[in-house]
Amino acid sequence: MSESVFSANELTFREWHAAVLGAAVGAFAAYLRTADYPDLGVALGVVFVVAALGVARYGSAASRTVRREPWYALAAFLAGGIAVFVVA
Repeated sequence: MSESVFSANELTFREWHAAVLGAAVGAFAAYLRTADYPDLGVALGVVFVVAALGVARYGSAASRTVRREPWYALAAFLAGGIAVFVVA
């Protein structure tokens, strides 16, 4: 049985989940920076990147997913953050 999300797509559930988490966290961190909470936005971004690169390990399933697929998570993190900066 395939682990892919869609039958014609080679993207696995873990890759898809890491990308969605990255985009959501990136968008929220960028929003915090534009909503006059720059320190909190930067802190959230740093925590996410540290978790994605495996420097720190958090006990959640989301952290394990991001740690296993860091490039999907980090690319989506940047894309989500840039999208919010462009729109806001």
